[in-house]
Amino acid sequence: MLCLSFLNILQKSSFLETEVSMKRFNEKVGNVETWLSVFMLAAIIVLVFVSALMRTLKHPVIWSVDLAQLLFVWICMLGADAALKRKAHVGVDLIVKQFPVKIQNTVTLSAYILSILFLGFITYYGVTLCLENYLRKYATLQISYSFGTLAVPIGSVFMILTLIEQTINLLGNWEKPSVG
Repeated sequence: MLCLSFLNILQKSSFLETEVSMKRFNEKVGNVETWLSVFMLAAIIVLVFVSALMRTLKHPVIWSVDLAQLLFVWICMLGADAALKRKAHVGVDLIVKQFPVKIQNTVTLSAYILSILFLGFITYYGVTLCLENYLRKYATLQISYSFGTLAVPIGSVFMILTLIEQTINLLGNWEKPSVG
């Protein structure tokens, strides 16, 4: 009995340490994502404005569209993880809220696991796409197209890490409702 209690305490403290370290890491990643996204969005705004102005003056900046699209892809993937961290993605929980807490948490855990598997699939094929496109270049930027496609596996890995943190948090607080 004493051995089981000790093992239970050990598991909880290890579980708690893992949860805290994942949370710290994901917070740091989230801060970097936020600042990168703010910078890239500002760059897109300036780029599009300057491009429109220069086109009006009959001196188009031909590379601006490619760079704006490249930055936009990165903003989308980083923003998807930022929304996931805040649990701000659209979800329909009208029915699930009516269930007991354990069933709510089971549904949430299932959704996390399915999401991690899906993002693993996306990561694998995103890396494959990057490797296939490394010789392809943006016509106007003369950089590898992989700089754009790399946003998909990197964003997916960040989302997987966020979901792992949320899964650990859910398992550590199983008696609290996860929905709503």
